[in-house]
Amino acid sequence: MPDRDGSTSTSADSMIHPFPRHIIAFILASIPLAVLTAEGGLLYRTDFENFVSGDDKWVGTDGWIGNNIGRAVHGIDQDVIAGGGLGKTAFIGFSLPSSTLVFVAKPINYSPQPGDLPLVRVETLVGIQDSIAKTTRDSFFVSVYNSSGGYLAGIRFDNRPTTYGIWRADGANADHDTGVIFYRGELHLLSFTVNLPTNRWSAELDGIPLFEDAPFTATTRTVGFGYLAYEWQLGAATATGYGDNWMLVADTVVRSAPLGIEPFKPSSFIHTAATTTLTWPGQKGFDYQIEYSNDLIDWRRDLTGSAFPTILVDQTLTFQDAASGLPRRFYRVLRTETP
Repeated sequence: MPDRDGSTSTSADSMIHPFPRHIIAFILASIPLAVLTAEGGLLYRTDFENFVSGDDKWVGTDGWIGNNIGRAVHGIDQDVIAGGGLGKTAFIGFSLPSSTLVFVAKPINYSPQPGDLPLVRVETLVGIQDSIAKTTRDSFFVSVYNSSGGYLAGIRFDNRPTTYGIWRADGANADHDTGVIFYRGELHLLSFTVNLPTNRWSAELDGIPLFEDAPFTATTRTVGFGYLAYEWQLGAATATGYGDNWMLVADTVVRSAPLGIEPFKPSSFIHTAATTTLTWPGQKGFDYQIEYSNDLIDWRRDLTGSAFPTILVDQTLTFQDAASGLPRRFYRVLRTETP
């Protein structure tokens, strides 16, 4: 896949001895009780459990591609978040790369035709770990390329001290400061929706808007959701100036959706010692199912009253779980189009 400047990356990287496994102090403070969503029009979904653990094991599974192969700059970790229950997760960064831009990308190749669902929605759990042994820091992107490998837009998690925060890139203009920051060592839920026909998009982090209805790309390149990419952009001019900071990537969903339906999220989430109550907007033409997990690995849907099939009119839906005595429980609302 071409780099941002249009040049083609090569994989002729010399082998190096990898750094010892990176130690992590990620916590789930951002989402102590997480509500993850899913819905019809699924284009891709992964929790990385079918990947083999180890350096350089991200690329090559499920069609993922990347550069800097053999440099231990991306791969799959097992249980890197102590007590978090996420199982396998992916990483990019940390070790000495052979170029100043490292990427891992998943081909999606969705360009809606007349009659197709025009929106693409992405939800991904990400986190940035700060540099440990080195003083330099870099930027990490969640980006979209078209099917020809042309860069369209991205969200930049800038870990550098002078520009620290989250920025929006639209493919041509200078990146735009969203005014929102991320927290190092914490897991965040990044969600964004791309309206391909109108060339606009919106994004939020843990339910906080980053930007709304902004230009998706300012280039003249063909607009289509070709690749979802995770990127490590060095702040230094040469690879030897890298920081040993890195990005964690966990559960990721890419799906198409119809126009006129706002990004799906709960209206309220109330947790007490005795009950947990979820409220969300139920929309005509969709089915809803509450799923729960005690470890973010095994998900079940056997709670009484947790299914909401065949919603005929727009309405507010509510589910209450009376489970008590549990140290934690995670919930997600599965939304599918009614057959």
